[in-house]
Amino acid sequence: MHDSLAKLLWQLSEAGEPAVMFGRQHTADQDAMLQRLLALGVLLHGEPVTTWDPCGDCDCGADERRIRWNANMPFAACAADHRRDQQLAPDDVRTLSVAIPTLIQEAATATGLGQVEEIALGIWRLGRLPDGRVVVAAPTRAALLQPGLVGAVRMVDREGPIVLIGPTLGERDRALLASQGVHHVTPCDALASSGSGPPLAFDIGLLPDGRAGMYRLALTIGTRTVRLGEQETSLPPRPFQLLNILALQHRRGKPIVSRHALLDEIFTPSTAEAAVRDLVGELRKKLKQAFGDSEEVAQLIATHTTAGYAISLPPLTVSMME
Repeated sequence: MHDSLAKLLWQLSEAGEPAVMFGRQHTADQDAMLQRLLALGVLLHGEPVTTWDPCGDCDCGADERRIRWNANMPFAACAADHRRDQQLAPDDVRTLSVAIPTLIQEAATATGLGQVEEIALGIWRLGRLPDGRVVVAAPTRAALLQPGLVGAVRMVDREGPIVLIGPTLGERDRALLASQGVHHVTPCDALASSGSGPPLAFDIGLLPDGRAGMYRLALTIGTRTVRLGEQETSLPPRPFQLLNILALQHRRGKPIVSRHALLDEIFTPSTAEAAVRDLVGELRKKLKQAFGDSEEVAQLIATHTTAGYAISLPPLTVSMME
């Protein structure tokens, strides 16, 4: 899964360069992704490991074993008894380093944000989203905790919400940043899942917006609860699934979801397209029963004749919680 490998790269980057990854830290199903990262320059080949842990039951007193090669295969050689030599795989001794600036640039490109700019030591501006949020990354803990971080960001973007992507912070530090319009999220919580975006891409729908308590429409996934304004209701599984898909795309800044996409995600391949139209009708009926027949409710799920369906609310007014 490419998102798990991407998470590993960000985690390794927290301590700064050199951020070293061992070949054995990736799985066989990540080989294609690994080769892609090497081609992009996000990962660079390093020198192979030259030593290995000592034998577990050897009394020679050595602190380590030298790695030797035979027919292009490495093995950990025991200095006291070669019968204890341990055969290794090439990935066991292979090292790769993370090129942090390249990781950030490729993440920005995959997210559709373009050319990054280092605005202070270790702090990169990735770009501005269509809804006005500015995305900034401080991938290392040293960069994230340096004095003057907010000032450096505000020198470039004086107003508007800032999304700060960086290592884990305590609640107090996050609240302090939020009070200054800077909203923190870890890379691992913002990465697009496998199949929902290019490798290394952030999911715009998962980026914070600083509007807690100001959402017009709020979904709670665990309880299938929907809040519209001051009213709240629960929906059956299928209508809620549809609304959840539309809400996520709304948060991503691409609110229109095609009928074919909904058919693929909700139904089986053999289901007729009319099932999507029927489900949209059911969702609208449930919303009307719960929230009344005001114009806002009637127009909440808009039909785009040639394209699909969308939630007809302004940007950053829809919230999703687990």
